Amino acid sequence: MRETPAEPVLRRADALAAGWTDSAIRHAVDSGRWERLRPGIYAPHQDPPSDARAAERADHLQRATAAVLACPRGALSHHTAAVAHGLPLLGSLPRRPCLTVPSGTALRHVVDVHLHRATLPLRHIVDIDGRRVISVARTVADLARESGVAAGLVVADAALHVGATDPAALAAAVAECRRWPGVTRARRVLELADVAAESPLESLSRLRMIEYGLPAPTPQQVIRDTAGRFVGRVDFYWDEYGVVGEADGLAKYESPASRIGEKKRELQLESCGLIMVRWGWDDIWRFGPVADRLRSRFRLGLRRGDSRGWLALDPTDFASEFDAI
Repeated sequence: MRETPAEPVLRRADALAAGWTDSAIRHAVDSGRWERLRPGIYAPHQDPPSDARAAERADHLQRATAAVLACPRGALSHHTAAVAHGLPLLGSLPRRPCLTVPSGTALRHVVDVHLHRATLPLRHIVDIDGRRVISVARTVADLARESGVAAGLVVADAALHVGATDPAALAAAVAECRRWPGVTRARRVLELADVAAESPLESLSRLRMIEYGLPAPTPQQVIRDTAGRFVGRVDFYWDEYGVVGEADGLAKYESPASRIGEKKRELQLESCGLIMVRWGWDDIWRFGPVADRLRSRFRLGLRRGDSRGWLALDPTDFASEFDAI
């Protein structure tokens, strides 16, 4: 999940130590071979990635690296730390990189940086491509405290899913900030985080279901027909009602072939007797109609009785997908 690292950012002192002169540095900047990120800090010019999102994250990370070089006691934190760890974020990337310095640091302001002051033990700092970055577990706690449960949950679920952290590390990080503002939100994220979530949309869907009082689904449920043949793995499954939920992101079915394949999968699930409800990103911000649709399908499932034409396997039985190949 890690991004491709940017070209190295270096200080003027490092360039001089490597044999550059001030006139050579000025010429490199004037010719466009180097970029001046902030006073005394430079980076080789590089063409941005063709993908707009990747370009935005690469630019953010480069500016953040320049900031942390200008403030050696600091570490990339909050949204910027999540970017450095290659984790997704809820919403757009803030314009200013986030930097945390130890409490009591005399520094008052860094240009174009969102500066935080907090306890910053060495065990909370990791090195990523030469950058000082706050650890994944502490980043989850910081994001939840500052930006809310939804923002923290998106990062927590993604980090757990790719193995970038574990529940014990998250619990330890939250415990260490027990007296800090917003810790109640961090504790809530700790309660809700789930390794099974495969996308930010799934994480937010689960949160919305809780907020609307819907029964908890089984995530990533493997479905077979009664002959034991693999039919599909669904985002959410309610066994009592025979209902499946699919959270469809914009890029989930990009090509015509993937859309045709998904339609075939949907028909197979419905032919087994399952009832499907779909929603997307637009629905997540006004989830009431989705919650109403789910409740109506639950009632339909109860009226239909228990004559089912499918088998619900252990959700961890991912290997069964290959039975269809």
